This record gives sequence, structure tokens and C-alpha cells, in this order.
Amino acid sequence: MVKNTLKIGCRFVLGSLVFMCGIPMAKGDLLREGREAFMNYDFELASEKYEKYAKTMRKGQNAPDEELLETYMRQLEIAENSLDNVQKIEIIDRIDVPVSDFVKHIKLPISGGKVLDPDVSILRKRHNQSDFAYSSESGDVMMWSEKDEDHREVIMQSEQLMDGSWEVPVSVGTILNEGGNARNPFLLTDGVTLYFSGDGEGSMGGYDLFVATKDPATGEFRQPIGLGYPFNSPYNEYMIAIDEENGIGWWVTDRNRLEDQLTIYVFKTNEVRKNYNPDEEDDIISLARIDDISVTQNPETDYSAIIKEINKRSNLDNKESGSSFIFPMQGGKVMRRISDFKSNSARSNMQQYLQALEEHKALENKLSDLRKRYHQTDKKKGSATSLKNQILELEKQRDWQNERLLKMRNTIITAETKD
Repeated sequence: MVKNTLKIGCRFVLGSLVFMCGIPMAKGDLLREGREAFMNYDFELASEKYEKYAKTMRKGQNAPDEELLETYMRQLEIAENSLDNVQKIEIIDRIDVPVSDFVKHIKLPISGGKVLDPDVSILRKRHNQSDFAYSSESGDVMMWSEKDEDHREVIMQSEQLMDGSWEVPVSVGTILNEGGNARNPFLLTDGVTLYFSGDGEGSMGGYDLFVATKDPATGEFRQPIGLGYPFNSPYNEYMIAIDEENGIGWWVTDRNRLEDQLTIYVFKTNEVRKNYNPDEEDDIISLARIDDISVTQNPETDYSAIIKEINKRSNLDNKESGSSFIFPMQGGKVMRRISDFKSNSARSNMQQYLQALEEHKALENKLSDLRKRYHQTDKKKGSATSLKNQILELEKQRDWQNERLLKMRNTIITAETKD
């Protein structure tokens, strides 16, 4: 979730992101006017204003504005050059949703992994900055973003070990940052293709969407590439998620400047990238900006049927017909049904494990409610002490349950591998 929503004049601060409604805060009328033209996709006027502003500056006397102008000019160049490569996609639907719960509307199938509330157990003691935590289909890889020692957001990863514990989280590499922040990761099922949001030097505005692939020889990610139009814009792009199984994608943006809301575009993915020919289009900027999703659609396609099918999904719990859990085994194998186990002992133990898991979830929910009540209570009153004692007692029970669940997991894996 995006936390700490704050509005300052004509600037929104949502969590660690800064969102500007039209004109960013800058000195000098020409600079502001140029930026306003840029945000309205009038790149010719923006260039004219920036050049005039540059002529009024005395070299070295206003370093902050010189640096800001340099940034604006770089973003303008990226935005203008990108018009030659506006990707042709079919947009199925547009959904405007509250900033606070946009993640709930990303309805991936179980094969696409999960986008989870960032308050998952592995992240509670970390300085998590993500709007969500990404979890792989098998549940044994987790990715998110957090601030490093230089106060930049970096993408982190942790893998679950065979005993159910998690390895120490590590950064996937600052090459993704490009001098800025990187957040909201989404990993494809190949395990090497990573999508994320970043505001580094390759961005055309605020946060853009990027893709990076992992070098199989080194295990490190290569230089990221911006997705370009229509996915990126002078505004902020939050995330992109892909359902590879069904060829459906989602991307989240604030480009439509809806107060306290974001726009989610649902689109059909292309196996091979297709671009518009700018010389053959009457208004390439309109296509880049997504003024009308209907012009991207195929009149012979029943989009309502696709939307209906997507909406059947339960999203965050990622349940599918006949699938009740995700249980990673050795060698990357994943069990999803009791019937997947060959061992009768493993089946019996798995049923007990699922029941214990439900008890654990109920306790976690109770703990969460008590913590909220405690923070809202006057600490000088006796009720606060009572709540604190209840929390401490439940935390002891939770720790015991965690140990119990770990032993049960090991028992199930041992029983199945022996048979």
C-alpha cells in the first residue's frame, strides 16, 4: 500500500514518491512554463521555453536551476525521441481506483506469482518501501524495495531455504537505479526478466517502467531499458504485471491526474513488439498519451468476455479451481493439492499442516488488530498495559507456532521424498 498521503500546494507526496499535478515547483517563469508545456506533451513549446531560460542564466550563479534545467532537457530529449517507437497494443480496459488499494485490482492467475501486502512477515522488521511485495509462483522467492544507506530505494530479494526459513535479503544490483530510485519489482516466470518502476536518468518524467534481464553467466542484471510509450509518460508509472499464461498485462499510472486515484490499464501482451509508424499516424502523441483506449482495440474482439474472465479471479489469495495451497518441495517441485502427494503419510501431515496454517493466520490477524488498538490508546492508561501484555503473550504463541510449522513442513517433505 502507498502510505502517508500528503498534499502540498500543487504537489502530492505518496509514500516516498512525489507526484506533481501539472507544474513542478521550480524557479523562473520560463522554466515553469516549459515544464507545463512538457507535461502537456507540447514538446516544441517546452524546448523553446527551456532555451530562452538558458539564455537568461548566468553561468555558475544559479547552480540548482542549472541542474534542474539539465534534468528537464534530458527528459525532454527522451520523450521526443520515444515518439518514433510508440508500441502498438490492445488496451482491454481502463480502471480508476483509489491510490490506497490499487494492488487489489491486479488479478493474476496462480501461475503469475503474487503481489502481496508489503506487511508480510519477512518484511516487518525491514524498511520496506514497496507498494507491494512480489512472490514467485512457488512462493520461494520474494522481492521488494527498501532504502539503502544512501537513502535510495533499491530492489531486494530473498529466497526461502529448504527448512522454511529465508536467506538474508540482498540487493539485486544498483545498476537498476541509474542514479535514482528503483521500486515495485515484478519477475516473469523465467526468473530472469524483471520489470520495475524507476526515476533514474533513463526516465522521461517521474517514475517510468523499465525491464532488465539477468546475465546467466554472472547472475547479475544487465542495464535496464525503458518501456517507452504508451507505458511511460511525463507522469509517474507505478508498476507493470504480466500474466504470461493468458497474455494479459496491467500497468498502473497517475497520468490522468485524478485526485487520490490511479489508473490501471489492462492490455493484451504482444509476443513480438509492434510499433506505430509515426509518418502514417495523424496524431502519434494521442496514441502515446492514451487519449482513447477504443482506438487501440480490435472491433472483432469481445473484450467484455475477457474482462469477465479476469474478474472471476480472487486476486490476492490466488485461488484456482482445484488448487488450495502452494507447497514448495525439493528440486523446485510445487504441490498444490493433497492428491499431488504420493505418500499417504505426507497427505495426512499436509492436512494437519493446513489446519495449523489457518490457526497461525488467525493469530496473526488478532495480533495486527491488537497492535492497531495499542497505538491508538493513551499509553498512560491501564488499558494500554493490558493490550501490551496480550500482544506479548500472542507473540510467544506465534513464535511457538512458527517452530511447529517448520517441523511440520520438514516432516511432510521427508515423508514424501522417502516414498
